[in-house]
Amino acid sequence: MPSIRRTAAVLAAVLVTAGIAVAAPAQASPPKPPKPDAPDKVVSAYFTDWSVYGRGYFVKDIPADKLNVIQYAFGDAVYDPATGNVGCNVLDPWADYQQVYWGGENSVDGQPDDFGANGNLYGNFNQLKKLKAAHPHLKVEISLGGWTKSKWFSTLASTAELRQKFAAACIDTFIKGNLPTGGWPEDAGGLGVAAGIFDGIDLDWEYPTAVADGNYNVSPADRRNATLLAAEFRKQLDAYGATTGKHYLLTAALPAATSSTRYYELKAFVKHLDWANIMTYDFNVASSPVVAHNTLFTRDPKDPNAKNHTWNTVGTVAYYLANGVPANKIVVGVPFYGQQYLRTGSKNNGLYTPFDNTGLDPNQLVADVAVQPSFHALVEAGYVSEDGRTGGNGYQVGWNKLAGEPYLYSAAASHPNLTTGPETVRTFIAYSSPASIGERTALIEKLGLRGAMAWELSQDSDSGALISALAPILE
Repeated sequence: MPSIRRTAAVLAAVLVTAGIAVAAPAQASPPKPPKPDAPDKVVSAYFTDWSVYGRGYFVKDIPADKLNVIQYAFGDAVYDPATGNVGCNVLDPWADYQQVYWGGENSVDGQPDDFGANGNLYGNFNQLKKLKAAHPHLKVEISLGGWTKSKWFSTLASTAELRQKFAAACIDTFIKGNLPTGGWPEDAGGLGVAAGIFDGIDLDWEYPTAVADGNYNVSPADRRNATLLAAEFRKQLDAYGATTGKHYLLTAALPAATSSTRYYELKAFVKHLDWANIMTYDFNVASSPVVAHNTLFTRDPKDPNAKNHTWNTVGTVAYYLANGVPANKIVVGVPFYGQQYLRTGSKNNGLYTPFDNTGLDPNQLVADVAVQPSFHALVEAGYVSEDGRTGGNGYQVGWNKLAGEPYLYSAAASHPNLTTGPETVRTFIAYSSPASIGERTALIEKLGLRGAMAWELSQDSDSGALISALAPILE
């Protein structure tokens, strides 16, 4: 298991190895203090609107005493090429603000909704309103886009007129709280019904200049246009804040490693943000050629992409600092899910060997058939203890000292193969543990970074073991 005291020394070594010098620029001038209404330290985590369907994870289950920012996933960036209409919509009206809580068992305050007299607001949004009332320190942002809903960003950022309309539409829907009507219940929605729930906007454009999950009109100009889009959002949020006496947050989910400067004018883009949430995960996924860690804390020379010294959390932080991003605008991303690999080689417990994932299903939540099993699923299946240190059901816990990451390995794990039927195969599962997340917490504290961001809350164990490993950031 790791020694978290090594983090600062590891960073220094990475900087030297990568030829990065950040000490002088970082000390040239003190960082600007956070704006009023912006937390100076951040533990942020995504809450997905579909959590209420999958695991049955509700707003009431959010550990509000262990974080101070909730990123609600997702809002939908919309453009109609036939009419030129621009929109910024809720993604799931039913879960977001129409679902009536007839009983109190899933409600934040234990009380059912007063149907017909509920202020025209139900669902997750109403529960977030209750949660914020009970925990005044909480901030809630709407995250726009994501991997599957970024398809119109390139178009919407392409001209000054479209940027203005898009930012205005998002502020209208989520900050001013003007929600569509006409659904069920008939009284749900209306002007201003969600006002005060969202304290800001998180831009999750995946990714400028690159085709993600169906992006339209991708262009080399995206890189510059992304900066202009952030500037427009900042301008309009500040203008509206001048009328309400409040500072509204603007953040963004940004890629790790050298992808960050390929997709973004990094320093110029981040200038308009309160902070940047860096997605320091998915370094290796099930489409990779060999078994490897989902996230790496430090560089492992055996990793398939080890030639890129930024292909790990510490290396990415160093790269951001070297490219002019202030330490107090860096929020380090951590995954609450892992990567599963079947039919691995036997060498090195399967790590960095070929694999064959036939039979797994990317849409499954159950640990033995999921491509990306959550920490919750692994604990629930008995594969690992809540502290992440002890294996079970035939799995043993391993630790890769070079990457600073845990893993599970079984030489004979049983899987209900969705293609061929039940079988027993060698299995490797990369995952995040309280110990590996503790390394990130130590890095953040030692370098004076803004904080941490997690994807996503429903994937944590019932006791909140992973978010608890981040909580010291706020102490």
